Amino acid sequence: MMNLAATSALVALILPAASGFTIHSSSRASVCSLSRRLHSRLDEFSSNEDVENSSFSSYSSRRSAIKHACQTTAALAAYAVLLSNPTASYADIEGVVQIPQSTAPPTSTNVATEGQSVTVFKTKSGLQYIDIAEGSGSAPKYGNFVSIAYKAYVKLPDAKGQSFELDEFDSDKGYLIKHGNGRTVPGLDEALHTMRVGGKRRVIIPPKLGYTTSGLGPIPVGPYGRWKLNRLIDRMVELRGGNVIFDVEMKSIMEDEADQGYYTDDSLSPDDFSTLRFNLETSQQAARGTLENKGLQIEDS
Repeated sequence: MMNLAATSALVALILPAASGFTIHSSSRASVCSLSRRLHSRLDEFSSNEDVENSSFSSYSSRRSAIKHACQTTAALAAYAVLLSNPTASYADIEGVVQIPQSTAPPTSTNVATEGQSVTVFKTKSGLQYIDIAEGSGSAPKYGNFVSIAYKAYVKLPDAKGQSFELDEFDSDKGYLIKHGNGRTVPGLDEALHTMRVGGKRRVIIPPKLGYTTSGLGPIPVGPYGRWKLNRLIDRMVELRGGNVIFDVEMKSIMEDEADQGYYTDDSLSPDDFSTLRFNLETSQQAARGTLENKGLQIEDS
């Protein structure tokens, strides 16, 4: 094991090259510019001479006036939907959001730097990590609550003779994650799955496993941190490369007492599925009987 200072010198050696980096046709910049385009569109409506001089009296009938109003409202509503709920097609960089489920062990490469040999692991998904401390106990299962401490950076690729250092945009000493719920950066969630309590790891996340869509955490709490993260992601798109890096420590793993068994590392067997269905049907029948005893009528769906 080695300290974080020693591993920092390895980043430039193990980060993927910019070649072959694919940018989605609708990049994050497109999403970020939707607001500006919406305001521009509204300005066009207000400044357009035809719109200013138009009135409902210019339409030949009430029906045509209503049709025009509905078309205008629908166009503005479409912009609003895109702004409030961007889809995965507007990801920062083309890639996947779901964590690849693979039982294949990661490959390892020994890298020598400053007289020390460090093992860099790489999973099938393209995630890379360096173990600083292994920790003890069992690894978390999907559905567990996981408490972590982390520092988050972006490492931009070298471009035009310019070399970029790690640029920190966030940190937290007690961040709680519902492991496997799809709301964590996929690369970080994948890395946590093989960590143990007390373990420390540098996680090097390729763009396709990073902030690929809205709603993924962790993200900075304050407005400046969020602005900085957005700016760094825009630079990754512009430079066609780069990585999100987390120095993470697993603090604790907790069972979710409210978990109903929807999270699992393995698929349900036919027997387990039959048992689950029987339990659900029994619960429904019991609830139905309770309501009927109270004189409430229940319609069959």
